[in-house]
Amino acid sequence: RVGPLVSVLGIDISAPMLDVARRHAAQTGSRARFVEADATDFPFEPGRSDLAFSQLGVMFFADPVGTFSNIHHALKPTGRLAFACWRGPEDHLWAGVPEEAARPFLPPQPAVNFEAPGRFGFAKPERTKRVLSQAGFRDITIRSCDVRVFAGRTPEDAAASAIDAGPLMRTLTDADDATRAKVRAAVTERLAKEMGPGGIYLTAAAWLVHALA
Repeated sequence: RVGPLVSVLGIDISAPMLDVARRHAAQTGSRARFVEADATDFPFEPGRSDLAFSQLGVMFFADPVGTFSNIHHALKPTGRLAFACWRGPEDHLWAGVPEEAARPFLPPQPAVNFEAPGRFGFAKPERTKRVLSQAGFRDITIRSCDVRVFAGRTPEDAAASAIDAGPLMRTLTDADDATRAKVRAAVTERLAKEMGPGGIYLTAAAWLVHALA
């Protein structure tokens, strides 16, 4: 999209994710470069970048003010920031529906801490604005975005997606076979209620955040 005169740099702490990105770039002819690093202390060239963006990653920054400050340092005075982050679990049904069905068979889970790094770390707009303001950003806007996500063609497919690769995967890492079987049955039964003509779709609820440097 940006043409031959513009450079694009992708940063991630996950080597497997970067491997996927490099393969995709090669397949599409993209000239984007990728580096395994942490945006918190990566030595960006000061005041060089036009845009910093992220899709569903910034919520996990251990030091969000410090990391966003480093990103702000990389941007031109006319630069901008854009990212997507999850809204709260009450809106985010793609995760909430299977997790609610699984809850009776799992140990008590800690309450969501909206002030801590994690999936819902930026679910509260007031925290997002506070963090970005402290990092030097201005003209912060936040708007909601609901997307209907295809979960599976059948309840069994949708349950497998949630358990084997989706929101329940990490929760069930240490679960025994009996517990996993109970969870799979309960999630399948619950997702059957969402069955439509083309399969099962669930709402993924995000915030789209924009700010100026």
